[in-house]
Amino acid sequence: MQYLVPGPKSLVPRLVLALVLVLSAQAQDQQPPLTPAPAVEIPAEELWLKLTSSSGRKKLDLVIADFKTPAGTDEKTATRLRDIRSVFIADLKFSLQFAFEEPDSGQAFSFVTDEKKIDLKGWGTTGAQILICGDLVTKKSGQQVQLRMYDLDVNRLIATKPYPLSEQWRWLAHLMADEVVKLLTPDDGISRTRIAFSRALGRETKELCVVDYDGAGLNQLTSSGGLKLYPDWAPSGAALAYCTYGERTLDIKTLTLGSGRSSLISDRTGLNATPAWSPDGRTIAASLGFEGQNEIYLMDPNGKNLRRLTNSKGIDISPSWSPTGRQIAFVSDRTGSPQVYVMNADGTDLQRLTFEGSYNTSPAWSPRGDLIAFVQRQPGGTNQVCVTNITGDTYMRLTSGRNNEDPSWSPDGLHIAFASNRAGQSEICTMDWTGANQRRVTDVKGAYSPAWSPRLTR
Repeated sequence: MQYLVPGPKSLVPRLVLALVLVLSAQAQDQQPPLTPAPAVEIPAEELWLKLTSSSGRKKLDLVIADFKTPAGTDEKTATRLRDIRSVFIADLKFSLQFAFEEPDSGQAFSFVTDEKKIDLKGWGTTGAQILICGDLVTKKSGQQVQLRMYDLDVNRLIATKPYPLSEQWRWLAHLMADEVVKLLTPDDGISRTRIAFSRALGRETKELCVVDYDGAGLNQLTSSGGLKLYPDWAPSGAALAYCTYGERTLDIKTLTLGSGRSSLISDRTGLNATPAWSPDGRTIAASLGFEGQNEIYLMDPNGKNLRRLTNSKGIDISPSWSPTGRQIAFVSDRTGSPQVYVMNADGTDLQRLTFEGSYNTSPAWSPRGDLIAFVQRQPGGTNQVCVTNITGDTYMRLTSGRNNEDPSWSPDGLHIAFASNRAGQSEICTMDWTGANQRRVTDVKGAYSPAWSPRLTR
């Protein structure tokens, strides 16, 4: 996108969650596809507060005009452009970064969007700060969606970019949304992410599948039969680690997504379980039982260079890396019941994290570094997703009802995927990091162990 008024972007930490959670946000430094836009003139203490929906969080206010097609455009293409706009808007709403000015039901804003005579004063009466327009244009290279963005506070164009129209129209909409998020906020967009999970295809068959973050594009990754469990993405997005039953025990393998090639990582005696890639992709943490009780080990991605981290009389399982790679959360029943612990990545400075509840499992460390999601068994017997700060002195339950398990964070730390049987059979759901906006993203009658991907390029 061509930026007409480039400038610095503010990175502001996440603050208090309903006066309960003490947070300490970390900004992620990834190479953006676009140049930053001007900082919005809002006091830093009011900008991008990650608070509950009822606490007055300040969001940038958008209005998105109807995308325009030239006279004579065939209905198929016109419908496709409307579909792109619909997914684009849904992506921006999911991001949690924006508020939206929308016309009353059944109506439409009628202000002019033609590039040469655009009615910015009229659009400004909607109350929005930013106007986004889209036009279908035809070039020698083919049809394009031309995106334009205007600052309605100063009535000027701030960004424009053409996007080639293709059959991969949903991916195009996701790309457009991610670049708008990158331009206008301190975060990278997550529209181009997917969720891997274990899908039940029979009583003794679970295969690895993947869907787009919004539930579209279901794709089965494996088909060799048996049980495929606990997928975890490599930071590059090019591979998954997972568990599967071999001839003797539960093994750990990796799946290269481009080629579909599966490689054995560990088939040591005893259970080889719950692999977790380190943030730099150089190490896999896992729970191995070949020396007796299951303990946490580190290994290279080829299964070699094994290093043992824990040594207890209990079972240690389910490692989860901090975003810096300096610490690991895991589950241990060393005190008599499963609880979440945290240690340095070399096994030192072990500390217990959870004290509320007698059964806490499945830790998942937020990419922002400030929260750890986990599953807590309730007095009534159901399992529910909770979050705690990294000192473990406060926590909050996010789900209720039937069983909700296996939390996995989106790469921006603002959403959580989880498995829930609230509709009967287990399906993958997502929710905001506060527990709001819970929605189902699969309908396959048996989906388990979601793993949210890093940001993907394709």
